[in-house]
Amino acid sequence: MIDLRIRPPKAGDGAGAAVAWCDFAEFYQELAPDSFQSPRRDGLEAWLEDKLLTGDDDAFVRVADLGGEAVGFVAARFMPPHEDAERLLVRELALTRVFVNALAVQRDHWRSGAGTELMAAVEQWARARDAHLVTLDTYAASPVSVPFYEHRMGYRRHGIVFAKWLRQLN
Repeated sequence: MIDLRIRPPKAGDGAGAAVAWCDFAEFYQELAPDSFQSPRRDGLEAWLEDKLLTGDDDAFVRVADLGGEAVGFVAARFMPPHEDAERLLVRELALTRVFVNALAVQRDHWRSGAGTELMAAVEQWARARDAHLVTLDTYAASPVSVPFYEHRMGYRRHGIVFAKWLRQLN
């Protein structure tokens, strides 16, 4: 068992978050190079740290800390009912909910419990905010994230996003 701590982000977490983000990107590029790209590296640590240190009350950000280093992070957003919910078809839009924008863990720490603990922290925050559900999206062909969310975390497939390339990238 590793000594992992889930905590709010602090100054200096951008470096570890950038490693997790780049590991995440590299993995998905290997799976689907037409759909994923490498993030621009110059300024990435500062950009991520700025995102982690948001002061927004409807944002939830936590890092997985291992020995003082951020080895992963999660970013989620509280979403109130949609203003036109009574006219829309999708029922969940009438509910308070939380959307997970990103979950990234350094590849060396996959299957360490970091992702599980980060998602558990999101769910605890969502319950405290009286959210009815947590939603997220992931790459449907991922041999890592799909089993993680379905089998480890108990999420169900809820929708399908379709894409059709009209032009090939150079």
